[in-house]
Amino acid sequence: MNEQEKAQEQNKALIAAWSDHSRMWKDNTWVYPVISRRAGGLSVGINLNPDHKCSFACAYCQSGPQEGHESVAIDIDGVERELRQFLEFYKSGEFSKCDFFGHVPEDKKILKDICLSGDGESTIVKEFPEVCKRMRKLQKENEGQFKLRLITNASRLGNEKVEDALAYLLESDGEIWAKLDAGTEEWYKRMNRSAVKFETILNNLEKVIKLYPICIQTMLCSLQGDVPTDAEIEQYIGHLQRIYAAAPKNFVEVQLYTVIRQTATPDVLPLPKEFLEAVAKKINEKLPVQVRIF
Repeated sequence: MNEQEKAQEQNKALIAAWSDHSRMWKDNTWVYPVISRRAGGLSVGINLNPDHKCSFACAYCQSGPQEGHESVAIDIDGVERELRQFLEFYKSGEFSKCDFFGHVPEDKKILKDICLSGDGESTIVKEFPEVCKRMRKLQKENEGQFKLRLITNASRLGNEKVEDALAYLLESDGEIWAKLDAGTEEWYKRMNRSAVKFETILNNLEKVIKLYPICIQTMLCSLQGDVPTDAEIEQYIGHLQRIYAAAPKNFVEVQLYTVIRQTATPDVLPLPKEFLEAVAKKINEKLPVQVRIF
């Protein structure tokens, strides 16, 4: 195989890895590896919601329906055990050779973070604080070789127990990646379909950015034939300005993305890259922040 063919094979493998964020890994229940474009390499996910429980029911959800799943008791020791086992597997060099990830470029298999993510909202789980403590303990043992991150819909960021847990999780260079998909209550209800008020989400984001670094993640898509209007985008940017003004130094970036996998409802479709680029341009006209498109 010549260098060009090798590069093409690696690129195909990388695209396949980016597209497949399966929560299943070997016989694990809680811990799974993904090659993450946003993290810039290997991200080890912790799925505290294998039962798909969530405070949102996003139209574009790519984890499948919330209904029809058995309730799952969180085994905190099991979470820690699976994390330790994977970290040992990674350090041994065996992960780099395993079948699915074998052809992914080596620089994309470098461990970047351990991330609370998965099939639902991690912060609604009562074991969330203890899991955060265990994650921080592992980070210390590994001398800070990876970041700790929380991917969240922000619905519980104002909860006192969640705030206490974040003090452990984000003690050393940690980040929150928080969802903000709308500018108006109407679009929020259509996109995220939550009983949590939109203003609560905004208040939580404005409050928590004063304490911790935050990245805003925004899904842009076509929903039942409708796309975000100019007025919707303007109000969305207004919310970004409000969040940024609360603590500019803690505003990490905005991540704009569209649909790439099967969604909860069939009438959700991706938007062209040009649409995302236009939104990014509008954001940068109003805010001095990094905007990345995925």
